[in-house]
Formats: sequence, structure tokens, C-alpha cells
Amino acid sequence: MQQLKQTEHIYHLIYDLLNRQELVENLTIRQENKSKQALVEQLTVKQYQGEIQQLLNRLHPYDIANLLEQLPPIQRSFIWHLLDTEHMGAVLLELSDSLRQSLLTELNPTDLIRAASHLDTDEIADLMQELPDDVGHSVLSSLPEQQRENVQSTLLFPEESVGAWMEYDFTVVFDHQTLDQVLRELREKGKLPDESGFILVINSAGLFQGLLLVSDLLIKSGELRVADSMLKQVHIFHTTDSADEAARDFERYELLVAPVINAHQKLVGVLRVSSLMDLLEEQSQRQFLAQAGLSKEENLFDPMMKSAKNRWPWIALNLLIVLIASRVIDQFQTTISSMVALAALLPITANIGGNTGNQVVALVIRGLALKQLDANNLRRLYIKEFSVAAVNGLIWGSLTGLLTLFLYQNLGLAFVMMLAMSVTMVLAALIGVSIPLILKKLKQDPVLGSSIITTGMTDTLGFLIFLSLASLLLPS
Repeated sequence: MQQLKQTEHIYHLIYDLLNRQELVENLTIRQENKSKQALVEQLTVKQYQGEIQQLLNRLHPYDIANLLEQLPPIQRSFIWHLLDTEHMGAVLLELSDSLRQSLLTELNPTDLIRAASHLDTDEIADLMQELPDDVGHSVLSSLPEQQRENVQSTLLFPEESVGAWMEYDFTVVFDHQTLDQVLRELREKGKLPDESGFILVINSAGLFQGLLLVSDLLIKSGELRVADSMLKQVHIFHTTDSADEAARDFERYELLVAPVINAHQKLVGVLRVSSLMDLLEEQSQRQFLAQAGLSKEENLFDPMMKSAKNRWPWIALNLLIVLIASRVIDQFQTTISSMVALAALLPITANIGGNTGNQVVALVIRGLALKQLDANNLRRLYIKEFSVAAVNGLIWGSLTGLLTLFLYQNLGLAFVMMLAMSVTMVLAALIGVSIPLILKKLKQDPVLGSSIITTGMTDTLGFLIFLSLASLLLPS
């Protein structure tokens, strides 16, 4: 909490300095003929720049990235060029895709090489995917040989695989060593392997054998062999495993670090919870945007036309669905004109149906993400959601019917309202189950558009059911 308050205070100071600098620059432009005054104001601008630079160096890369996301383009570019090169690489990795691409164009290859030199192997691999081929080649050529080979290896793996997310900075010991020998090596290095409390164990052929607890080095006899002290039942990942599945395993089993092996069972890297947290955050942001009908990551201050085009597909789909709904209503003009109350009650069934459908959509998407749904339990899910919707439809439909009777003193209208709500909620639940499953079957992301499609369909059905029942059961 204290760190958050400190970051917000630094943000406030930077905003204040930016505003002051802009004011002084404007005054300088107006007073070009007054050279002495202009010189004083130019020196003031440089002072403000120095103060801003000092404040930036106090911020974590994530906080700098967050600040850049908030600023309009001119101030953002100014802040970007005030950053020390050693911080730029880490900041780039924290930015949204669109903003990262924009700022990369403002860096020359020399600055990019310097920025990359302060990054870990997996981070360089992430950055390489955003660079033009010629610039990427220059960055790659500047790396030490071993690091260059590791980066090239990482780039060969698909982005959704464990191999693309593993790290190469880890300590290994051999199973034939004694605990005393291991402890002596650690003392010579002057640091512990990592924050997990484990050391990876391999044999002379490089095959993974198990994990050695750092605490065992202090507790157990130094004459014991590593093979006799290590943990052999370990959660292992292969380079070709799904990164999404790995992230869920880390969350499910509360893992901090796990070994990664190749097809020959050789230890090639490690997965750390810090890397997978980045993956989970990316997925969360992507799903959040997808639920709003945005298929690409969009920055707050992206160019107007770029943002507009990004939103067109789902606006078009929404428009199509609304036009269909309007045509449904148009078919019942006579029914609506004969009883004005129908127009007032019309949105109720549609909105309740949309809410019911979206609740089910959320549950189904979660079930698909956690691999809880398959062909064996789909029938049970349909029966369960049908039953829940039927019960809710009966209860809330009856309540709405009683409220309608109280407001309009019309028993027939109250019965139509009750029946329409019940039927709409049942159909909405079935639609809520089906839409994500259909998108999944079509190899589309169920998160993308499920809510919009479900809402549109339930609205249209709500109008159709309510007005159809009214035209059949109520006197014209």
C-alpha cells in the first residue's frame, strides 16, 4: 500500500512538471525576440527535464509503462526519450502491443541493442518478435554466443507452448555429488539459485533426476549423496506442453518453479511462477477486451481511425441483430397499438433473458477454460441449466406477473408476462450453453463475442415470445 501511494505521488509530480514545462515552452516561443528572457526559460525547461528524469528512475518498469499508457502521444514521446537505455527494455515488455510497436519505431538499432543487453534470455525472445527482421538480426548478433543460442531456441517454440515461456537462468548439480560439495559450490558463486528453495538435479548425461531442497544442505549430513537426498516425485513439464495448462497447474498445485525437459528427457530450462503470471495477465486482459467485442488490444490514446476500425466488426454484428429484433417488433404493430402496456413491458422479458443467458455463458466459458466440460457431461449440463432456468422462470415470472396485475389490473396480461418470462429464461439458458460450445467447435475463442451474440439472440427471442403470446392470448 505504501509503495502504491509513493508511485501515485511520483505520478503527480511528473504530471505537474510536464504542465509547467509546457507552459514555459509556450512562453519561450512567444518571446523569441527577448533573447535573455528566452535563455532563462530554456534553462528552466532543462531543469524540469532533469527533475522528471530523476523521478522516472525511481519508478519500477511496470509503473513507468503504466504512466506511458496514460499520457497523450506528445508527452508520452517526451517521457520515453528521457528514460535511461538500461530501463527501456524492461518497460517495453510491460507495455500493450500497440504502444510497444509505436515506441519501438522511435528507437534506433544502437539504443535497442543497449536496451536488450539488460534483459534476460526469455525477455529478449519476447522483444525479438516485435522487431523488424534487420533490427532483430542486429540485436541477436550483439548477444554472447550462449545467450544467442538460447534466444534462437526459444523463438523456435510456438508462443502457446511451455518452451516459449521457460527460462535458462538456473543452477544445476549432479546426482553423484555430496551435499558438502554442493554447498561449497554455492559459497563460491556467492548466491542461492533462486527464491524457490530448490536446486535442479541432473545426471552425467544431462537427464533430469529430481529437486534438492536448499534446506537439506544445512540440515542433513554433508557426506550424503545428492541422489539420496533429492525429491524424485516432481512436477515436470515438456517444452511442447501447453503454457495455459502449465499456468493452471502452477495455480492448482501452488508451484513456484518447475523443470522443463525436451523429448530426450534432458533438462533444458525452468518455468517460474513470475513468467506464468505475465501469461495469465495477458489472457485476462485479452478476455476482458473480447467480452466487449474488441478483437485486438487497444490503447487509450491510439489514433482515432485505428480505434474506430478495431470496433467495427462487433458494432456491425450488433447492428444486424438489433435490426432483426426491430423487424420482429414491426410484425406486431397491430397488437402493440391495441394495448399500449405491451410497449412498456416489452424490454423486461428481453433484458431478463439476456441476463440469464450471460450468466450461463460465463459459467460455460469458465468450464471450458478449466477443462471441466467434455462430451460425457454436456447432457448433464443442459439438463441442469434447463432445470435452474425453469425454476427461476416460474418464481420470477410469477412475481413479475403479480406486479403486472397490480399495475395494469389485467389478469390476461399478467399471465402472458409470467409465461413469456418463464419461456424466455429457459431458452436463454440453453442459448447460453450452446453459443460458447459452438464457437469452440468452430475453433473460435468462446470469449470473443459469446456475450454479444447471446444478448442479441435472447433480446430477439424475448420480443418474439412476449408479443406472440400477447397476440394469441389477449383480446385484440
